[in-house]
Amino acid sequence: MDPLARLAQVPRRPPRSDLALAVLLAVWAVAEVLPPGPDPLWAGIAFALVTTVPLAVRRHVPLLVLAVIVAALLLRAATADGPPATVAPFPAMLVAAFSAALHTRSLPVALGAWCGAVGGMAGAIVLQFYDTRPDAGSAVVMVFFVTGAWMAGRLLRRREVQLRDAHERTREQALEAVAAERLRIARELHDVVAHSLSIIAVNAGAARELAVGEPERARDHMDAVADMAREALTEMRHLLEALRDDGDDALTPQPTLDRLPELVEQARTGGLPVRLIEQGGRRTLPAGLELAAYRIIQEALTNVRRHAGPADTEVRVTYGIGQLDLEVVNAAPGTGHAPPASAPPGHGLVGMRERARLYGGTLESGPAADGGYAVRLHLPVEPP
Repeated sequence: MDPLARLAQVPRRPPRSDLALAVLLAVWAVAEVLPPGPDPLWAGIAFALVTTVPLAVRRHVPLLVLAVIVAALLLRAATADGPPATVAPFPAMLVAAFSAALHTRSLPVALGAWCGAVGGMAGAIVLQFYDTRPDAGSAVVMVFFVTGAWMAGRLLRRREVQLRDAHERTREQALEAVAAERLRIARELHDVVAHSLSIIAVNAGAARELAVGEPERARDHMDAVADMAREALTEMRHLLEALRDDGDDALTPQPTLDRLPELVEQARTGGLPVRLIEQGGRRTLPAGLELAAYRIIQEALTNVRRHAGPADTEVRVTYGIGQLDLEVVNAAPGTGHAPPASAPPGHGLVGMRERARLYGGTLESGPAADGGYAVRLHLPVEPP
């Protein structure tokens, strides 16, 4: 922690440094009044203690400490016959003014404390506190030092507030980053689970239907289930390991557009007739953008299986100059191939739009002209 911030903190009990300061100034003041002067000894000792001992609690009640010292100075100046026998109250006044500025939150209240300190010191001088005759020069010097002490305390206060605000902003930014990362991981898990489980469900159902009459084909479907389950576990393990800060670099890379043929083949294995069309020259794109595009296509195919059944689907990828365009268009479900009525609406489109917006792109979705459904993604690509 910054030492300035520690200085402005208020402990539960008076710290030893404050106690030591109060005792030191009190001993100094009492030692100066021990040779009896024109005033009674008890009055000098009382004045010395009243103007120094309250500094022990200057962090807890700074305004009260300053008020006590100012009142003692004015009372001593008004009742004494001559200048005081001790100068210890002057540094005590400086410490009190510094503490009032440092430990007072409200600026108007702190300004009031400064006015009280300056007025009290000037009034004491006018009342012949430090000389037998009023001395304007002494008043100016005292006001200068008191103002300097108050300004130092206020500057430290401002510094402490800035440090605290910076800490709060950093904490809020960290919380926002954590929330964003959790949302990203949730989307990744949603994509992996929804895509994989939909294919697993289709192949498992097909294997059950073919288990008796065509066991070899049923075995092929079960092999596809096993392969998809292993791939899903691998991707989920990668997402979970990404949360660990263990410096492990040997992680499976995130999917890119190079894996689109594999994704399409998985969809075909799951019973979805889909074809892939790539146009333009394939070039390397930013890893995050490729991941977003891959996940959007994956989610779109998952939605086709859930809501349109085995409808003919086309995935079109166009690599343009400064842009990447994706289309996933499925035909209307054929007779006897309606999707299950229990398929609930999910958050796939919301996630796809968020991914597109993250990279400055746009995503349009809606019914196609032939009664099917189309998802169109446009992503701007910076030139290499």
